[in-house]
Amino acid sequence: MSFWSSQTLRSRLPRLIEPFHQEHIQSASYELCLGDEVYISALPDTPRKERKKVILSNQETIPIPPGQFAFLITSETIKVPNNSLALISMKFKYKSRGLINVSGLHVDPGYSGKLIFAVYNAGPLHLHLARGERVFTIWYTDLDEDDEKPRNKVGYDVIPTDLMNSPDLVTSLPFLVKRLDDLEKKIDIYFVKQAIILSLAIGFTLIVAKMLADNFIQP
Repeated sequence: MSFWSSQTLRSRLPRLIEPFHQEHIQSASYELCLGDEVYISALPDTPRKERKKVILSNQETIPIPPGQFAFLITSETIKVPNNSLALISMKFKYKSRGLINVSGLHVDPGYSGKLIFAVYNAGPLHLHLARGERVFTIWYTDLDEDDEKPRNKVGYDVIPTDLMNSPDLVTSLPFLVKRLDDLEKKIDIYFVKQAIILSLAIGFTLIVAKMLADNFIQP
């Protein structure tokens, strides 16, 4: 397995990436741009009709809130030859701000289509991304021969609804923290009530005991 050099990328990628921009080649890799569709996960208690993709105009920005998942699609359509494999990642400047790629790290031989990244904002601030911004990186590498089971299915062109309906990606950490806080409050209230009931029971028992004792010692 050998990675393609910048020279190899320059000669081969015009047939594999559309649109291709030579200036996107950086140190044996190619930088991919954010496309026109973004889906940011809503909280589970958000009405489903309000959970929808955002269609971005050219250079329009969108914020990904802290603790939220999002699906991002590339503007480029990419192809991977049957005798190659591609590795993908977020660019470091976005990872350093807390944006984590939680989807796959490679593209199968034979794949053709746009790439969808599932990301999570683990940082403390809203992270703004713009359509056309170079957010992702892809590397190509050769296999020793054509893969006998290449990815022949048609790849993504848009963010599909079955991904947006995934329950795991609409459950955010802030929502889970809120549920834990609510649970803790309920537990605290329960113990306060139990303490009050116990105190009243003890007080009532002492009163009854005193009354019985008084009646017992009377002549």
